[in-house]
Amino acid sequence: MNQVASNHKQEEIERYESYIKFDPNNTLLWIQLGDLYHEAGKLDEAVACFEKCLIFEEHNEIAKSRLANVLVTQHRFGEAEKTLSALLEQHPDDPALLHNYGLALFYQTNFKDAQQIFEKARLAGSDSPQTLAYIVFSLHKQTETEKALEVAQQWLEESPGPMTEGYVSMLEMDNGDMEQAKTRAEAVLRNDPNNPDANVVLGNWSVEQHSIDQAIPHFKAAIEAEPDNPRGWQGLGLTHLYRQENDEAIAAIEKALELMPGYAVNHLIIGWAKLAKQDAIGAEAAFRKSIECNRGYGEGHGGLAAALVLQNRLEEGRKQIKRALGLDPTSFGAIFAQSVTMTLKGKEEQGTKLLSKALMQQPVDRSKPVIEHIQEYLKNQGHNSTKPPAGGKSGASKQGPSR
Repeated sequence: MNQVASNHKQEEIERYESYIKFDPNNTLLWIQLGDLYHEAGKLDEAVACFEKCLIFEEHNEIAKSRLANVLVTQHRFGEAEKTLSALLEQHPDDPALLHNYGLALFYQTNFKDAQQIFEKARLAGSDSPQTLAYIVFSLHKQTETEKALEVAQQWLEESPGPMTEGYVSMLEMDNGDMEQAKTRAEAVLRNDPNNPDANVVLGNWSVEQHSIDQAIPHFKAAIEAEPDNPRGWQGLGLTHLYRQENDEAIAAIEKALELMPGYAVNHLIIGWAKLAKQDAIGAEAAFRKSIECNRGYGEGHGGLAAALVLQNRLEEGRKQIKRALGLDPTSFGAIFAQSVTMTLKGKEEQGTKLLSKALMQQPVDRSKPVIEHIQEYLKNQGHNSTKPPAGGKSGASKQGPSR
């Protein structure tokens, strides 16, 4: 909002504040003032206005709907869900209520139900491109990338432009079509050099080509354009790992974890970076956090096995190797731990040498180094750390139930 518009908005707010002084029981005025506060980003004041309405009129559905909108904006998604659910009992086919209910579910990571609600909103008459966009996001989060791409074609028709094209290029990458993703991302960057999604795609493509120096500017551009982009931070962390800049790698991945908490693979990367720093104890803690995020995560157990055997805790390590291979017979962490166990045979000095080269080790002859296994794993898991583009944040509709 520019300064002129901001000043105009403030004047409007002050005008309605003066109206309410003369007519403090007027619920319509409170709703209008609440809307103005919401638009101006004064969220606590907006909540107070709508709650004031509900003191005067306990069952005022417009006030309840507007309150839910603000709760979504405040990321109080559980409270918004309860309010919207109650409203939908009375208005089950209201497209605006359905859209906002979908947002509340989506941001609580209930992606399947969110998808169904957004689809219902479309059937109920929502012509907002954001409703269609969130169907795409919900499918992407469920790893249904092929179906997401099908829906994305209609999204591209309804909302053409760099933001949509950039996100679709990331979808193509996650669906395994890196060449098409690269072509689309390059076209996006010709018109929008700072597009975060297109930069993430080209950063990942460069990493796949082992062109780390080319990858770094792309990931940095993604972060500069969108500081809360987890895949930008994750990619930057990976480039630091390739360059054996382990402290920088850990810092970047920790930032990605702040943005996408509970993401097991980021703890895994931190664990390997700490192994490369000769910090097997710190690595053990990181791998255990990875397992806490996902008990059935084979690579978490494989990494933990590696950390344990490198501390000469061979019996504990063997148990984790068995667990990891039971969950994932191809676990690179478990295979690495097996090779270390055979090499060590109780020799601590050899363990220290192996630690410093951990990421460059090839667990078995002619296999890829561990760092490339991590990169491959990230490529296959990327959808889980994808954030909807800036235009797709929780900007709820101001509409309320029809009367």
